[in-house]
Amino acid sequence: MSIWRRPQGLEWAAALCLFLMLREWLLPLGELTDTGTLWPFYVIVAGILLIDLVVPYRWLTFPLKLAGIFWVVHRDFSDTAFFSKDWLIQVYTSLLRDLPLAMQQDWTTMLPLSRNLLFDLMLVLLISMVTYLVLEQRQGLWFVFLTELYLAVLDTFLPYEADGAIIRTLIYGFLMLAVAHLHTMSRRAPVVGKSRWTIWRALLAPVLIVTFAVGVAYAGPKKEPIWPDPVAFLTGNNGAGVGTMKKVGYDNNDENLGGPFQQDDTLVFVGVTNERTYWRGDSKDVYTGRGWTKGDREYLLIPDPASYEWSQMLYQGTETKDVTATLDFSRGARFSTLFFPGQLKKVASIEPAQTMLVYDRNHQQVELQSSRERTRIAPVRPESYQLEAEVPVISEKAIMQADMNYPEEIKERYLQLPAEMPERVKELALSITKNAATPYEKVRAIENYLRTGGDYKYETKDVPVPAPDQDFVDHFLFDSRRGYCDHFSTSMAVMLRTLDIPARWVKGFAPGTAVGKDGLGNDIMEVKNKDAHSWVEVYFPGQGWIPFEATSTFTSPVRINYDRTTEDTQLPVPVPDLSEHVVPDRGDGRLDELEEADRPVTTSRSMPWQLKAIGAGLLLAGAYVSWRRRKEITLWWLQRKMRKHPAELYPDRYHLLLVLIQHVHSKREPGETLREYVKRLSLPGDKRQDLQYLTHLYERVYYGCREMEEKAKEIAHKIMERLSQQLKP
Repeated sequence: MSIWRRPQGLEWAAALCLFLMLREWLLPLGELTDTGTLWPFYVIVAGILLIDLVVPYRWLTFPLKLAGIFWVVHRDFSDTAFFSKDWLIQVYTSLLRDLPLAMQQDWTTMLPLSRNLLFDLMLVLLISMVTYLVLEQRQGLWFVFLTELYLAVLDTFLPYEADGAIIRTLIYGFLMLAVAHLHTMSRRAPVVGKSRWTIWRALLAPVLIVTFAVGVAYAGPKKEPIWPDPVAFLTGNNGAGVGTMKKVGYDNNDENLGGPFQQDDTLVFVGVTNERTYWRGDSKDVYTGRGWTKGDREYLLIPDPASYEWSQMLYQGTETKDVTATLDFSRGARFSTLFFPGQLKKVASIEPAQTMLVYDRNHQQVELQSSRERTRIAPVRPESYQLEAEVPVISEKAIMQADMNYPEEIKERYLQLPAEMPERVKELALSITKNAATPYEKVRAIENYLRTGGDYKYETKDVPVPAPDQDFVDHFLFDSRRGYCDHFSTSMAVMLRTLDIPARWVKGFAPGTAVGKDGLGNDIMEVKNKDAHSWVEVYFPGQGWIPFEATSTFTSPVRINYDRTTEDTQLPVPVPDLSEHVVPDRGDGRLDELEEADRPVTTSRSMPWQLKAIGAGLLLAGAYVSWRRRKEITLWWLQRKMRKHPAELYPDRYHLLLVLIQHVHSKREPGETLREYVKRLSLPGDKRQDLQYLTHLYERVYYGCREMEEKAKEIAHKIMERLSQQLKP
């Protein structure tokens, strides 16, 4: 007796429809994940269907499917013969190592061979079950419904356009149901000879019905959606002009910026470094009017990262400070993008070790990829890596002398703007920089305007989105005037381009929150999703790409050596305007007061109106007293914060003292330097002298890249305590 059987034509037709439906499940992987190619999955699905059709004994199908899986994996991961001893040992050792990791759901630490093998085995089991239920048991309606639901969820909640897939699934599904029904009828009432064609002719009716229904639905007129954004509706943000509520975090898709987001305290990595600065991930150069994309890319493959060194990746001819950093992702989210402070010099080590680098020369982005893969792209999300980098110390004298003789390739790539860019954006940029003579002065003028002079509000929840035909920057600058780092950084880059100054959009993470120090005195920084950030890099001939910060709630990453001849010629330093913020948060770059939503209070039973009236009267009385005593209350709160703030964080304590002084005396004017502000204050001689001393220490520490001596720390701490306690409203 033969182990093979000859399927009927209707069975082949049903299997083809099922294959096409399973293909719709796999297609989104190419867009939503890092899967490089889908053909191995197609081979697996087709092989399972073929084996289940032609092998009548179920006990025999499993070893055949298992052999097919091993053949697919062997083709991708081994150069030896299929039945060689080395190949079998490699499979055995990989599974022995990675099965415990699979039980712990530590997928990224697993080797690519065992990870793909286990995934393919799971795929075999699932498809075998679907084949049994749909093709043998004729229970296909549930699978059609499940596939439609799967595609609808992807289309609604993820950046995947499933319109065509939903229509195709309807066609495949109803044809599969019709074929399965006819096959069941033919088995109950067998037909022979020419009568067999009667079954095939019976398929003509369902084909015509499905074709007509789909054609009318596709070509017919359609009303505008009553529920245009279900995500915003479900999150309570379905108002006009407000975008979908999303969580903050690092993302590669920046084509449509804006809209509200929620804070996310999920840990990304722990960094140990000798320099608190931004963690650079990627840059983008093409502004579309809605967001950013990348232009032409030039890749360099680096098989041995430890032996490769970068030279002047970003900065040219500038003084730099060496930085070492270790990034540990074992307790947080993982990315295939390599994050580094300043400009990268060397990747000393990576875990896992079987990792190579893919360097994008045009955007200075580094991606990590498995060195074991041969036929498909396999991004690596590392557990940790160690870096050597450097941050710039800009000479004010040198950067002031930088002219606008940019290389042609720089102008062609980094002066690009959409053809429909509103003219008033350029007019605003010209008005801001009308008194600036050099490119650097223009850059700082626009930076200061966005940070302190333009009445723009940092906001993350009540963030409108522009109309479909409105430019993102134009909408932020002139209409909404509120947003977060993407709004400020994009606006600065675009305005600089209107002035023919090359600029680009950069993203990564803010420094994070300091949680301690290691044995060598390096800072231990916790970087979370809420630290995801974007800023601007500007090109200066002879200097390279220099970072600038347009968002007022973040500290500028650029360090400037004020080496000009006199103090009067120094430019104002753009320090964030803290006059409206009680507690600056330099760790995560956000103000928690802007992120905490008010929660409504509900009661289980109603209160008598008399109690409500008494309560309202007490509230009004308390509000009146608080209003009358608001200065004393605010001053008490700020002094309390000063006492609790760690003494070793001198720049942060200085900013708190500055807030106290502005609360009691006059506020700083936009663009006013610290020295000018201290000089203008009406203070007694001893207090003025103390404040000038503290300001001088701040400038040395923050802008001069110098460490404070222990004696100076003690003196500064005593002066701050004395000044804060002597302030009276």
